[in-house]
Amino acid sequence: MTEERNSDPQRRLDPNQMKFTRSARGNLILHLDGEEYQDLNIRRAFPLESDERFIGFFLPDGLELGMLEDMADLEEESRRELQNELDKIYFRPIVTSFGKITEEHGMLRGDIETTSGPRQIEIRGWRKNVRILSGNRAIILDVHGNRYLIEDWRELPKLTKEILGL
Repeated sequence: MTEERNSDPQRRLDPNQMKFTRSARGNLILHLDGEEYQDLNIRRAFPLESDERFIGFFLPDGLELGMLEDMADLEEESRRELQNELDKIYFRPIVTSFGKITEEHGMLRGDIETTSGPRQIEIRGWRKNVRILSGNRAIILDVHGNRYLIEDWRELPKLTKEILGL
């Protein structure tokens, strides 16, 4: 018989019973119900639309430990540690400006400025890899699997919007 914590895939984790710390090596540790969990796989249920809600925690063997409904319910230090871990997992700089963008053989290439510094991006199949999100946001997925967020695509220059298909 499986352990109780693994038998309910819909288990909501109580934020008042959760504490996040770091090991001496800097790895995230979840303290929950008197136990410590390391090497967790952490996933956002809705990474593009609701990145601070519905965070899933999975044991190394793939079994779901449970889901945290809202990070805002954690105490401040634990919320900060969890957010730092999620930022590593979901690297998603914000595009602050576009430089030159060219198209060749169905591949868009461009120079952009982001909150993580300047980047050169390549976008293949831009019709499916540049997507509009809610709140006038858009997301770009480059050929290396990196995601870049545009906070308000309506504010982009007309030519940039046309090239990106927005």
